Amino acid sequence: MHICFVTNKYPNEVDKNTTIFLKQLVDEIAGQGIKCSVISPVPTNINKNYKKLPLKRAENNVTVYYPRYFGLGQRDYLFFNPAKITTHCFTKAIEKLIDSNESLGDIDVFYAHFVTPAGIAVARLGRKYNRPSFLAHGEATLQTIKHFGEKAVKRELSSLTGVIAVSTQNKEMISDYVNPKIVKVFPNAINEKLFKPSDKTIARKKLGFNEKDFIVSFVGSFDERKGIDRLEKAVDSFGGDVKLAAAGKGKLKPTSKNCVWNAPIDHDDLPIFYATSDVFVLPTRNEGCCNAIIEAMGCGLPVISSDKRFNYDILDNDNSILINPDDLQDIKTAIRSIKNDKNKRENMSMMALKTARKITIKERAKNILNFIFDKGGYAQK
Repeated sequence: MHICFVTNKYPNEVDKNTTIFLKQLVDEIAGQGIKCSVISPVPTNINKNYKKLPLKRAENNVTVYYPRYFGLGQRDYLFFNPAKITTHCFTKAIEKLIDSNESLGDIDVFYAHFVTPAGIAVARLGRKYNRPSFLAHGEATLQTIKHFGEKAVKRELSSLTGVIAVSTQNKEMISDYVNPKIVKVFPNAINEKLFKPSDKTIARKKLGFNEKDFIVSFVGSFDERKGIDRLEKAVDSFGGDVKLAAAGKGKLKPTSKNCVWNAPIDHDDLPIFYATSDVFVLPTRNEGCCNAIIEAMGCGLPVISSDKRFNYDILDNDNSILINPDDLQDIKTAIRSIKNDKNKRENMSMMALKTARKITIKERAKNILNFIFDKGGYAQK
């Protein structure tokens, strides 16, 4: 079996920490004996640094290709959106690569990450080369679908063999554009060998944090959707008794005197970052299925996050406190309850770890492969 993964973003020297979750899945599937290729076209006209990337590289028994293409993005320009032009050029770059490369001549399955441009491209590739095509749908909103055109997306995706949704809510979202019978829910997962509990004292010493502080951690973009601004205000309301460690970047970078960290962290260093904190808080307005939440639980952290349907596949009242992400008082009350109740904090930590151990990348890869074999008509491995 040879699976070709198609994505518009994949970790490289320019975008080191992009879509790490996809790379983990690809590496795990390759580790289970499946031949894997990744095709990630790069728009060198948008980012000249992409010209530095090799056209091809190999790592962990996976071959990654970075064909060049002319892209215009998928954002509105006055009354025009270039999503269809970008997707066309994206797809043609992949076709040109496949048609000129003998090592890609034995592809059995196409697998795309995100609806546009990769999902549309994979549906087209499946039709052209008469191969099963699968889409992983993990978007938080339908924005890119609306940019491309809802009727056009529904028409393009009609030939897909199967769809992997990361949450029940995601399944319901994408089922307006594909046959619900081909959609299966597989929540995002973690590498349990990387994300596991570690000594808090050692972690805080390594990052220079005070051993006695009560620290709230946050991982994600510094924007209104993720809620870093609301969390910063909630932390400040404690008057210095609570500190904020926020890993990420964005226009709403926290600058409070109670913020002990406000910068990006390499993915491999995240376990140490999580280990420094007492609780993970993410008052996000929408998600597909948040990897950071699962990573935090894997490190044994209780979670405070949104009482919204995208969280219900991974969070419940045993491993988390579910709040209204737009209610500052709700966020404050949840933090206070974790801070002031050690038994509650420890019990919730234990349940979070128990949940995380059920959603590992190894099991997710195995389940997705079984789904591909079944839908694609291949013999089970």
